[in-house]
Amino acid sequence: MRGRDTRTASTPFTWDEVRACRIPAELTFTADDVLHRVDEHGDLVDELPDTRVALPGR
Repeated sequence: MRGRDTRTASTPFTWDEVRACRIPAELTFTADDVLHRVDEHGDLVDELPDTRVALPGR
């Protein structure tokens, strides 16, 4: 949750949503939105590779 007047939440979105987006507000979500998104899309992060990458300088 972000500490702003409108409490938005960070959430992943699909490439289709990115392509369809015309203004940033279309990809702004609240905590309630995120729960509905998980019901609709599932866990969008689940399919990311489970690979660790060393950060520079480590």
